[in-house]
Amino acid sequence: MSTDLARPDLARSDAYRLLAACFYEPDREMFLEENLCVNLAGLMVELSVPMEESCHRLGQGLQENSREELLVDYAALFLGPFGAPAQPYGSVHLEEERQLMGDSTMKVQKIYGEAGVKQETDGPPDHIAIELEFMSFLGQRLAQATATADETAVTEFSAIQTRFFNGFLAPWAPLLGRAIQEHAQLTFYRALGECLLGFIGAEQQRLQKPAVSPRP
Repeated sequence: MSTDLARPDLARSDAYRLLAACFYEPDREMFLEENLCVNLAGLMVELSVPMEESCHRLGQGLQENSREELLVDYAALFLGPFGAPAQPYGSVHLEEERQLMGDSTMKVQKIYGEAGVKQETDGPPDHIAIELEFMSFLGQRLAQATATADETAVTEFSAIQTRFFNGFLAPWAPLLGRAIQEHAQLTFYRALGECLLGFIGAEQQRLQKPAVSPRP
């Protein structure tokens, strides 16, 4: 089986990985040196996801502001101090009590284990960056399985990917994207909200199952 067939999964894996990087504490110089925004835009074009302009605005925002300015907006959005307006944890959006480390968090951790992933970072496993990185990992495994014609592994990782995306990521990631757009002060983070919304929407269409909306 040709490795060309694995290319879409590799491209999606890279897109998830680059989006995930944007949700950690911003490292402006690294983003610029690695052409993160340009590369993300290229992946969106390759995957026929109409988010190229949003990725360009992401890059524009990176050029406009210093690392210190980005850190201020990052902290205001995701860290507080009086309750973060864009909570980056799935359980806060999915649990009735809006709590960290709820039942949904434990289920996310269980799926990581099923896929052979051990979380190496501190903090709750349902942080948006970690969930996006998990989708990136699954894309890599799917690409490997496709390239080697391992149909058993393709079936296994496709099932995990679909179950995780529809059950845990898609129900709350759009809420986060909209909250970022509403509360971000800088172009970079407003564009990041757009990119998250657009990419998750495209993935919902690809996986052919709309996410169940969480409680209002």
